[in-house]
Amino acid sequence: MSQQLQSRPEPNEATGERNGKKRKLLAGISTNVLVLGIVSFLTDASSEMIYPIMPLFLTLIGASGLVIGLIEGASESTASLLKVVSGWYSDKLDRRKPFILSGYGLSSLVKPALIWATTPLQVLGIRISERVGKGIRSAPRDALIADSTAFGVRGKAYGFHKAMDSSGAVLGPVATLAIILLVAATEMHIYRLIFTIAVIPAFLGVLVIVLFVREKERAPRVSKRTFRKGLRVLGKPFWLLIVVAVVFYIGEISYAFFILRAEDVDARMFEGIVPEGIDPVLVQAMVLYILYNIVFVIVSMPAGNLSDKLGRKPVILAAFAIFALASAAMAYATALAFLALGFVLFGVYKGASEGVFKAYVVDVVPADLRGTALGAYHTAVGLVMLPGGIIAGMLWDTIGHWATFAYGTVVALLSMALLMALGQGSVRTTTPQA
Repeated sequence: MSQQLQSRPEPNEATGERNGKKRKLLAGISTNVLVLGIVSFLTDASSEMIYPIMPLFLTLIGASGLVIGLIEGASESTASLLKVVSGWYSDKLDRRKPFILSGYGLSSLVKPALIWATTPLQVLGIRISERVGKGIRSAPRDALIADSTAFGVRGKAYGFHKAMDSSGAVLGPVATLAIILLVAATEMHIYRLIFTIAVIPAFLGVLVIVLFVREKERAPRVSKRTFRKGLRVLGKPFWLLIVVAVVFYIGEISYAFFILRAEDVDARMFEGIVPEGIDPVLVQAMVLYILYNIVFVIVSMPAGNLSDKLGRKPVILAAFAIFALASAAMAYATALAFLALGFVLFGVYKGASEGVFKAYVVDVVPADLRGTALGAYHTAVGLVMLPGGIIAGMLWDTIGHWATFAYGTVVALLSMALLMALGQGSVRTTTPQA
């Protein structure tokens, strides 16, 4: 377990170069990274208009709690299985843009179908198709970010991308909340109006990819390495990091449970603010969710910058500790102030971990296997989140909310101990013979 994992500077392999103005906010952020950030902003604004109301919409058209869980679980598992395959093919063909474009394009094309959906089975087909698009695009997109960024600002680049992504996740729920508060119509008509408006930023994102995303400036090649050989060449440091990710994410409590917890606490603060007929508990949950995303945006880029200076491992260790604190706060929250603290800490954890973990993965694998590595990482995380969610849900139903969040705290602390046991190490920049 003392295998090397810590980062050190590597030769300049990026398309852009650092300059003396590195202190500027966007110094080191290449055009591709900037454009992909804009795409994620638009796509997440679209998706996050829909996600907060999806359980309510499904309930309205006859779905039970079990059916809602199955729809979400099936769609996320489908996406997870595809990520490693799309990542490997993008390495094999040495092309990222076709996968990015087709993935975002598929997701955007199926979203309008929600406007006319009338049964849970139809929503299942739409959600699976939309998540297939995510499975196709995620690893190649993250690999292109690494391809387009110098090592010394890689954490910053991933942090920037996550900040843009989460900015869309702020705008989307704000837009949905505004529609709910301002539009006088039946609940079903409001949902269909939201689905219609959400289509617009999704298609704008696809247009931005077509016009502005560029492949790496080098001669294309086709790798003869098989899928199994590619996974083997990734090496022990990568697989040890995956072990840490699997252990942690099986205990990461989904934001859905944070939302459910927000509905447990008295929402009297909002009773005199929202119009008559609007559930103040729903408004409280959405406001806290927006707060979480705002914190996510604020933290992401500074955390990535910090990981470039101090190393990935200390930042991720701190993120795990913050998640443990967030879970503890949610377990014992009895008032809005404690709920807000839990959501703020959850946002800090997300901002400090998601982009940095991707940078960490890229640091320890060969440059020509970045898509494969990121795909394997995404797949491993996605697959364990389903059983992790089932465990969290069972604890919630059988013991109580405090047991779900206590589970998250314990697993986070265990993950910290495991990561600390992995030792120091270095970046790999070449592919060993296999």
